[in-house]
Amino acid sequence: MLYYIVIGKPYGSYVAIGDSLSEGLGDFTFHKTRRYNGWTDRLAGLLAKEAQDQNRDFEFANFALRGSKIKTIMDWQLKKALSVNADLVTVMAGSNDLTVAPEKLPELRSIYRDGLQQLVDSGSDVIIANTINPLHLNVFKPLRYRAERMSDLITGLGHEFNLPVLDLFGIEHFSDLCYWAEDMVHFSGHGHVKVANEAAKILDLKYRFREAEHYERSAPARGVKETIRWIRKDVIPFTHRKLKGVTSGDGLSPKSERLEPFRPITSPHWEILTH
Repeated sequence: MLYYIVIGKPYGSYVAIGDSLSEGLGDFTFHKTRRYNGWTDRLAGLLAKEAQDQNRDFEFANFALRGSKIKTIMDWQLKKALSVNADLVTVMAGSNDLTVAPEKLPELRSIYRDGLQQLVDSGSDVIIANTINPLHLNVFKPLRYRAERMSDLITGLGHEFNLPVLDLFGIEHFSDLCYWAEDMVHFSGHGHVKVANEAAKILDLKYRFREAEHYERSAPARGVKETIRWIRKDVIPFTHRKLKGVTSGDGLSPKSERLEPFRPITSPHWEILTH
């Protein structure tokens, strides 16, 4: 049986599951508040704007959590998503599984596939996202093959279920550092805006976020001083967590516990335009 989404249909509820990129790390004001930050929250804002135009209610929940791997996302996050039976669900998983041994990939594919089967059987529309192409730093380039391998796995599942795939791997803009936060592994605000707009394009939404002109965007400095600070602040702590077998999300709760009313906000970083 083929599953699909109906482009342009109205949505009354949306749930995001995934890792730190779906949680929203790196967005303009995430350091102040988790809410209303991240490409998934931004997509919710566009969906809410369309619902508002039609005098309809709109609810959103973001169960994504930093450090989450496919097994976690397709376990408790999936269960929470299924429990609320949202009209739309986005899944972003795989970035934290890039270094898995090749012989483990069939197991991960099976887990991911089973999760998608449950989502489509529930009646939710589903969009899945593949992984980014890590070419923005030379030190990340050895990961490119692993990222391509994971992206192909996810894209293949999308084709199998006839689901739309948010093709992060193919976004050429992400070779530009301005789309990355200072930690170099999360989208900057500009990156989150770009991804939200790409998702809106898939859904053929009426609205988009304004994307900054080139002269309005600035990239994180990458001089010797900044690189040393990056190693101390981001690389070494990540390595320690990896050695201890813990994640940055351990002990944290998702920023949503249930579906809640969600409306667009007025903010310099939330300029919504008619497409």
